[in-house]
Amino acid sequence: MVNVFPLRIQKGDYTMGLSPRLVITAIALILGFSQFSSAQDDGTAYMVTYIEVAPSSTEEVAQLLTNYAQEGASAEGNMHFQALQRIGRTSHFALIETWSDEAARDAHGNSTIAINFNESLEPFLYSPTDARPHGDLATAAGSNTGPNGIFAVTHVDVTPNNTEIAVGLLNTLATASRGDDGNARFDVLVQLNRRNHMTVVEAWQSPEDQEIHYGAEHTRAFRTSLFPLSGALYDERFYRSL
Repeated sequence: MVNVFPLRIQKGDYTMGLSPRLVITAIALILGFSQFSSAQDDGTAYMVTYIEVAPSSTEEVAQLLTNYAQEGASAEGNMHFQALQRIGRTSHFALIETWSDEAARDAHGNSTIAINFNESLEPFLYSPTDARPHGDLATAAGSNTGPNGIFAVTHVDVTPNNTEIAVGLLNTLATASRGDDGNARFDVLVQLNRRNHMTVVEAWQSPEDQEIHYGAEHTRAFRTSLFPLSGALYDERFYRSL
C-alpha cells in the first residue's frame, strides 16, 4: 500500500496549501500505480526503431522502409506497421510496430523479410539501428491522418524512483490529449528493459493541430510536472508518414 501525502482540504478550496504542480503530481502518483500494474498484463507487443542513414541515401532508404512497412503490415499477428521520416532531418527515420503478442513480434524479427531488409539497409547506416521492444502503457484505438498529418515520437526518461509518478502524468496527458481537435493517435508505451523509459507516439491531422495541443493547458501542466522527475532531456521528434 502506497501512502500519498495528505491534502489539506477545506470547504470551497480543495487544494489549499498545495501548488497546482503538487496536486497534479499527487493525482498522478495514485493513477500511476494502477496504470503501471495493468500495463504489465497487456499482451500487445510493440517495437520502436530509430534509424539514421547517410543523407545522400535518403530517397533510397525511404523506399526501402516504405516497402518493408507494407510487407510487415501483412505479416501474421501485425496490427499496425508505421514507417516515418523525420521533419527537418530527412536522413532520420523511425518504425513503429504493433503486434498481437511478443511471439508474433519476435517471429517477424527473425523472418526472411526482416533479415533481407536489414541486409539491404546496412550499407547506408550511419550507426546501428536502435530497436527497442515496448509494452502497452496507455493506448487507445486511433484513426488515420490526412495528407497533411504529422507525427511526434517522444522518448521520456525519468529517474527510477519517479517512475510511478511519471506513469500517472503520462496517462493523464494521454486521456486529455485524445480529446484535442485533430488528434488521431496518442499512445504511451513503456520500454521493457527499462521501465523508467517511455515512448509517446502522437498523430495529428495537421501541424496546426499539433501546435495548438502543444500550448494547451494540460500539455503545459504535464511538462511542468515532469521536468523535476526527468533523467534526461525531453526528446521530441516530428515526422511525416512514408
